[in-house]
Amino acid sequence: MTTKHQLPTDSLARFQEIYAALCSERSWWRDSSPLRFAAISAITCPGPADKVAANIRKITENLRKDSSFLGRLSRSLQFIIASMLLGNGDTARGFQQEVKRVRSIYRTENIRRAATYETMSIIILRIQAKQKPITVKSIKRLKDLYEEMKRHHWWLTGPEDLPACAILASQDGSVATIAQKSEDIYQALAKKKHYKGDTLQTTANILCMVPSDSTTITKRFIDLAEGFRNNGVKIWQSDYDELAILTFLNHPTRRIVDRVLQHRETMKTIKPKPDRSLSFSMATSTAFVELAQADNTTKAVRNMKLLMDMQAIIHAQQAAAAAAASAAAAAG
Repeated sequence: MTTKHQLPTDSLARFQEIYAALCSERSWWRDSSPLRFAAISAITCPGPADKVAANIRKITENLRKDSSFLGRLSRSLQFIIASMLLGNGDTARGFQQEVKRVRSIYRTENIRRAATYETMSIIILRIQAKQKPITVKSIKRLKDLYEEMKRHHWWLTGPEDLPACAILASQDGSVATIAQKSEDIYQALAKKKHYKGDTLQTTANILCMVPSDSTTITKRFIDLAEGFRNNGVKIWQSDYDELAILTFLNHPTRRIVDRVLQHRETMKTIKPKPDRSLSFSMATSTAFVELAQADNTTKAVRNMKLLMDMQAIIHAQQAAAAAAASAAAAAG
C-alpha cells in the first residue's frame, strides 16, 4: 500500500468528511472517540473520504486477525494505529511482523516490558525508517535516551516514555544534549507554575523537537497558554500536548488562538457532542494543519504528519491509561 500525504484545502471540512464516513458503520453503543482521532490522523490521506474510512476499517480488521499481536491493545488503539499505518503507506501484516522482530531485540537490550508502549514506540521507529527494518542502532539510541531521561527523573520515567524516546531518537545531537534540552524546558515550564509530572515530561519531550533554543520555545508555549486563557479557555494538564504542537507554528499567537477557537466552535456541533477537552484537542489539530500549510514544502508536509502522528500516539497513551483504569475499577 502506497499513500502520499496530501494537504487538504480545508482541513476542518476534510476532518468532518472522514469522521462522518467512519461513523457511518459505527454501532450506537461504541465510543466515537477513537474514530475522531483516527479521522484527525487521516486528514492528509488522499482520496475520497469513504475510501479512506474503508481502508482504515480494513487495516483494523487485519490487525485483529492476529490475537498474539493485539495482546491488550484496546479498540481505541487499534483504530488509531490503523489510521497511522494508512497515512504512512504501511500494512497491518508488515507492521505486525516488524513488531514481533523488534520486540525480541527489545528483550535482548533489556528494554522495559510494556506491550502497549512498545507497540507505539515501534510504529514511530518504523515511520522514521520509512517501513525499512528498524536498525539495532536506532533501538540502542532509544534505550540510551530512556536511560538519560531516567537520570534526570528516575521517579517519572517509565515504559510510557518509550514512544517519546522513539520520536527523539531521530533528532540530531548527542543523547545527553537532547535530554538536557528537554530537562531545561521541563524546569522552565515548572517555574511558570505548570504542574510537574508525567504530562509535563511528555510535553517537554515534544517541545524538544522545536528547532529553537529552550528559552524561545518556553516563551512561545507560555504565550499560547496565556492567549487562550485571555479568551476564557482554561488550560489543564491534558491540554499541554495541544499547546506543544501549536508551538511549532511560525505564526503570531493571536492568529493561532483565533483559528483554534474558530475551529472549536465547529467541533462543538459534531455528533456525538465532544466534551471541552476533546473539542479543544480536535480543533488544535485541524487548525495546526491549516496554519502549517503556509510552508508548503515536502519537508513541511513530512514534519506536519510526524507531529500529527505524535499527537495520535499521545491520545493512544491516554486511551490505554483510561482502559487500564476502567479494567482496574471493574476488577475491584
